[in-house]
Amino acid sequence: MIGMACRLPGAPDVGTFWRNLRAGHLAIGEVPPERWDASRFYRPTAGAGRTVGKWGGFVEGIEEFDDGHFGLTETQARYLDPTIRLFLETTADCLRDAGLEGPELAGRDIGVFAGARGTGYAARGPMRAEVPESDPNFVASHVGQHFDLRGPHLVVDSACSSSLVAIHLACQSLRSGEIEAAVAGGASILLDEEPYLEFSAAGALSPTGRCSAFDRRANGFVPGEGSVVLLLKPLYAALRDGDPVHGVIEGSAVTNDGRTMGLTTPNPAAQAAAVRRALHAAGRAPAEVGMIEAHGTGTAIGDPLEFRALRTVFDEDRDARAGQCLFGSVKTNVGHLLHAAGAVGLLKALLAVQHGIVPPTLHCEEPNPRLKLEDSPFALATEVREWPLPGLPRVAGVSSFGFGGTNAHVVVAQAPAERLAAAGPRRRSRPPIAFERRRLWLERPAPQQPQQPQPAPVAAEAATPPAAAQRSPLRLAFT
Repeated sequence: MIGMACRLPGAPDVGTFWRNLRAGHLAIGEVPPERWDASRFYRPTAGAGRTVGKWGGFVEGIEEFDDGHFGLTETQARYLDPTIRLFLETTADCLRDAGLEGPELAGRDIGVFAGARGTGYAARGPMRAEVPESDPNFVASHVGQHFDLRGPHLVVDSACSSSLVAIHLACQSLRSGEIEAAVAGGASILLDEEPYLEFSAAGALSPTGRCSAFDRRANGFVPGEGSVVLLLKPLYAALRDGDPVHGVIEGSAVTNDGRTMGLTTPNPAAQAAAVRRALHAAGRAPAEVGMIEAHGTGTAIGDPLEFRALRTVFDEDRDARAGQCLFGSVKTNVGHLLHAAGAVGLLKALLAVQHGIVPPTLHCEEPNPRLKLEDSPFALATEVREWPLPGLPRVAGVSSFGFGGTNAHVVVAQAPAERLAAAGPRRRSRPPIAFERRRLWLERPAPQQPQQPQPAPVAAEAATPPAAAQRSPLRLAFT
């Protein structure tokens, strides 16, 4: 990895994100009123057209954008899906972190791999012939268009594992020699109340506004939004070209749960297979891994099943371990970023191996007794910890599992100090772009008033839910 950038809840850049992680900062708050009126839909008890959650991890200033920087007119920028805008900005900052400017990459075989799903934002206004397309596939295509990148441009939607699967596909493309470098990551936006209504109907939303991953009190997740972009290049090429090297993805793998009791039911054997295959691709044994950034959504069923899968693999050589493997979940800090969840987990793991520090997982004072931690190679990282395997290369694993059964695991290690020193000076990162953002936002149409007077709803009932609330909760990903 030669470049990295993010825009996350409470963190406009990577440096702030890392400081927040070390400090155990919680970036969860109530739904901003400019997004939607949470009081219309929030009720503490579940029911049709209601949401039991009014909290989330929100990015500040999502309504603002620098249209001039990306060569767009005001109208084009105003209509462009905020998921695309966010991914564009984060890509630009990622290239700067690698010490590059966009023109240096123009016309080259560089791929774009984005884990994302578009929103219904553009439907807030009439169709405009001069407005760039906002279909989901354009999350990657706008990056390719702006920077003139000639490799494959793919948008991956495997639900919550989308961005980690996208990074896996980018690594596969690099290893095959199809491309020389890859922009890879994910972006997700919480545009309106629709996902809250569906997650709540599915029983997946935390009614407390806290994601208590692996804790006895685990009762669901808290949604989040944001973007993470990495610039990937083969290590030998990065050393040759004088690139900064933040860390190395040594191996990755993707599996699927196959047939289970239902689409929402995880398969620990398939999850374990993803972990085992990624370790094999990396040439690593489980005993060499000092940290696992788990999927860890904070669900009573999913967390114990994920831990069972990890034990299946890590118990195989537990006698060879020189120390515990620390594990946790960044979802306790910033929420579940849905399609971008795997990328933010990988960013946390990358920073941990860089600094030799494992940040704390929040809201886990009483570990779930079903984990049986005392008889395992693992320990929950509930406070800031030094790397648990001193004297060994720092290696971490990152898991991301998607609703529908697509599992991804990535093995990331610290940059090899000796090889970097032997290769000579590295190109310096450049400061982030000082975007001149301004509010460019399509306001949501006011809800239609009923033609006939209607009796006021009783206090315990939510306002009439939109049509989206009547649809099946299976349409959205919440694993």
